[in-house]
Amino acid sequence: MGDQATTDLTYVSTSAYHAGEKSGDHVFSHSRTVEYTGSGAPTAKPVGSERSPLLGDSSVVKEKSSGKLARKLTLLNAIGLTVGSIIGSGIFITPNQVLEETGSVGVSFFVWIGCGILAVGGALCFVELGTSIPSAGATYAYLLRAFGGLPAFLDTWTAAFVSLPAARAIMCLAFADYISRPFFDSVNITNASQNTSSAPIDDVDVMPAPTWLIKLIAAICVCILCAVNTYSVKLMARVQDISMVVKLLAIVLLIITGLVYIGQGNDHNIKNFFEGTNVTAARLGSAFYGGLWAYDGWDTVFFGAEEVDNVARIFPRAIGLGMSIVIVAYILANIAYMSLLSADGILNTSVIAVDAVRPVLKSAGALYIMPLLVAVSTFGATNGATFLAGRQTFAAAREGSFPSFLSVVHRSWQTPIAALFFQTLMAIVYLIPSDIGELVQIFSFASWVFYGSCFVGLIVLRFREPHLHRPYKVFIAIPVVMTGAAVYLVIAPFFDDFYRSLYVTAAILGGIPAYILFVYHRTSPHILHDFSAMVTRWTLTLCYATLPAEEAL
Repeated sequence: MGDQATTDLTYVSTSAYHAGEKSGDHVFSHSRTVEYTGSGAPTAKPVGSERSPLLGDSSVVKEKSSGKLARKLTLLNAIGLTVGSIIGSGIFITPNQVLEETGSVGVSFFVWIGCGILAVGGALCFVELGTSIPSAGATYAYLLRAFGGLPAFLDTWTAAFVSLPAARAIMCLAFADYISRPFFDSVNITNASQNTSSAPIDDVDVMPAPTWLIKLIAAICVCILCAVNTYSVKLMARVQDISMVVKLLAIVLLIITGLVYIGQGNDHNIKNFFEGTNVTAARLGSAFYGGLWAYDGWDTVFFGAEEVDNVARIFPRAIGLGMSIVIVAYILANIAYMSLLSADGILNTSVIAVDAVRPVLKSAGALYIMPLLVAVSTFGATNGATFLAGRQTFAAAREGSFPSFLSVVHRSWQTPIAALFFQTLMAIVYLIPSDIGELVQIFSFASWVFYGSCFVGLIVLRFREPHLHRPYKVFIAIPVVMTGAAVYLVIAPFFDDFYRSLYVTAAILGGIPAYILFVYHRTSPHILHDFSAMVTRWTLTLCYATLPAEEAL
């Protein structure tokens, strides 16, 4: 990608805020001015004196520290981040949702294949965007470049307050449910003394953990992963690499169990493949939401653009290898589910991976293996989501859309410490309501509004900036098709659950007045301005942090 300096994103505090200041065609309503070069790499432009409007004192920001994220992610880390972020709770909690909306295992199977195709299409579009606009903000940076401040702000607003906390809450609740399963499943072994350890278990009394304990375990999981992501990018990557191996073991165990079961002549569950089909256009959209939740996470690696040595080389390879692993694993896992369980069995279970292996793994000890493997899988997926949440909030704060204290970077660990703390708090709030199905629908609707906007942005940039440096260029038909798919996925849920879709839409549009008042016109009260400056100073001191600044200063 040419000189390494062109890929580093560096920013500097400006002297004063200029309301409605424009750089090129975009409004930058914040305290830092950023210019985009022809290579696609943003560079900072110092403006005016040294007094910051957010801090009120230039001495706070005149640090020798660069305030940049460390470039420590390798190709293996990027693959691990991709696979680890995708394979998590989804494949272990949403197959029954997909089947419920389609009515037959045959249609649900093809929905899973369709979801894989959509995920690959979206990832390929993001490879072009991520290599031409290598920013830690990913979707925020893409929308900012294509459409300006308001759409980018709404993306971050929705991610910070709706989609990202909801996603992490779902994963942590699933982690807590599975990790507690071995301790709260009471196995009735009335006749165990007459059987061997591998004899069938005829009666398993499921005694789920108390709701308060599930939420407590989930909250502890959130806090542990915040600490991991704050301390070291390398540690985060190691956790992701290890969890990737473990979750693939869980998938392999499930697939082998299914093959053994079919090999024993038990193919009765898949003989009537399309029996019971009952699907409408609206319900098909909800079915896709369930499958796409399982595939979600394909965009996570792009939020690490500033921590990857060579995005032009690593991003295409990471997506190509990572998505291939995921799609093959998911197709085989669904074949296993459909062979091991009847349609009613899939619909009536909340821990499908555990119930699926019961016909073959008949000893009590073996039945406890799957819950632990799935727990590690969801832990790794939450780790990836934590990485993403911190980077997106950090990038938006760095641009001035969020308070400046959320843009601070730890001086030694070089991680966005305040943004990670904030997102941890938001995830804990979302643990209070614990309806996973409802959270999945909310998350998917909000996410595809902005995925679709990014696909449109890619098309816009192709025509508006034809000379933008693009190390990777996707076939133009792909973003066109993906835009159409996104439109369908956003409109269809209104016909299935109008009020829920309306609620999420209102939450997204609620960011417009916040943007107009606090970002574009900067009309916040003086007392709020002073409070923000005070919090920023405290954050810098307490977190041993620095604001993003140019290395030369």
